[in-house]
Amino acid sequence: MRTFIVKANKAHTAPDFKLKDLPGTSGRIDLLCRFLNSAFLLSHGFRKNVRVWLSLYGPPNPPKAIRFEGQEMKPKTLNPDELSTAKLIIRALKAAEGLKGPSKEVEVLPGIYVSNMTFEDIVRRALRGSTLYYLHEEGRPITDVSFPQNVAFVLGDHEGLRKEDEAFLAGIAQKISVGRKSYLASHVVAYVNIFLDSLTPPP
Repeated sequence: MRTFIVKANKAHTAPDFKLKDLPGTSGRIDLLCRFLNSAFLLSHGFRKNVRVWLSLYGPPNPPKAIRFEGQEMKPKTLNPDELSTAKLIIRALKAAEGLKGPSKEVEVLPGIYVSNMTFEDIVRRALRGSTLYYLHEEGRPITDVSFPQNVAFVLGDHEGLRKEDEAFLAGIAQKISVGRKSYLASHVVAYVNIFLDSLTPPP
C-alpha cells in the first residue's frame, strides 16, 4: 500500500468557497484536486493500491482530514477534471459539519471518509503499518532508497510544511527527495508512483 499525506495550511475547512474560483476562494483546494488525480488516475485505469490523506488547516474550523481509500473507491467516483474532484471535497466538508472530537470518521462515499483528525493523528495512524518518508528537496535521493511494500509519504502544499511539523517528523520519517528543485505536489506524487511502478510493475 502507498499512502500519501499532504498538509494544506490554508485549504478551507468548510464548503464556503466558489467552484468557479477555486484558486482565489478556497485556500488552493485546486492544488489538492490535482494531487488526488495524480495519486489515483492512470491513462486507462485507477490505482487501487493508494491511500491519500488531505490534512486541511485553513479557516474556519481546522483541522479537517479527508481520507481516500483506493481499494474501496469506485473508479468513476474520481474524474480527471478539478471541478468534480472539488465537489467531492465539498461533500466531505458538508458531512463534517457538526462532528465532535478527532476520532470519529464519517463515510461520505465508498472509500471517502472525513474527520477532525490532526496532522499528527494522521501521521501516527500511517506509522502503524508503513515506513514513513518526508518528501523534501534536501532529502536523500529517492533512487538511493530501498522501499518496503507498505510506504507512507508526507509532503506539504505550495507553502511547504511548517517548522513545528518538521520537528514532529524528525526521528520518525526519513527525508527523501525527487530532486533539488521545489516541484508541484501533484508532480511529486506522480513521480513517486511512476518510480515505485518501475520497481514493482503493476499487474
